[in-house]
Amino acid sequence: MEELKDKLVVPGDKVGTHEEWMPGEGTYEESGIIYSKTFGRLEYDEDRLEANVRPFNPVTEVEEGDIIYGTVRNKRKSIATVDIALVEGSNRGIAMDMEGTLHISKISDDYTENIEDNYLKGDVVRAKVTQISPSIQLTTIGSDLGVVRGYCFNCRRGMERTRDTLYCSYCDRRERRKISNLYGHITLKSK
Repeated sequence: MEELKDKLVVPGDKVGTHEEWMPGEGTYEESGIIYSKTFGRLEYDEDRLEANVRPFNPVTEVEEGDIIYGTVRNKRKSIATVDIALVEGSNRGIAMDMEGTLHISKISDDYTENIEDNYLKGDVVRAKVTQISPSIQLTTIGSDLGVVRGYCFNCRRGMERTRDTLYCSYCDRRERRKISNLYGHITLKSK
């Protein structure tokens, strides 16, 4: 297997045997054979006796304290589900389906009776991760957190911000949201 060291491997490539190495990051073992489970560069860790495949573009992981961007997918009276698409400061998206939960008590410092007064399905939100395990929990408490792109309930067109509401010029309709002071500006600054 030494001829593969520091070489590009693809999922399913044989990278070692159980007698030579332990399966490490980016690998799996089946019937005593170690295979790559991802595209990447094969590395052998002589100290730990592991075969590892390091991806060229590692997956972005969500951590407590991260600012994320996502789309409101579903809402009930006290909870909204947000499909997480991006971690601020990363130039890569999320590689897998990942969702966070936004409880009504974590929307705003103001009293909130109903999620629909703050978020509608399809709204793009900027939120902070407050918990990772056992599930991802989010908050939008803070002036820079909340809706950064809202869509009209009637026509689903993008809305403009006016002081404390969103306005649809097509429907001549105003709607309330928990609006971020960054509305219309998704921030993709590096960490």
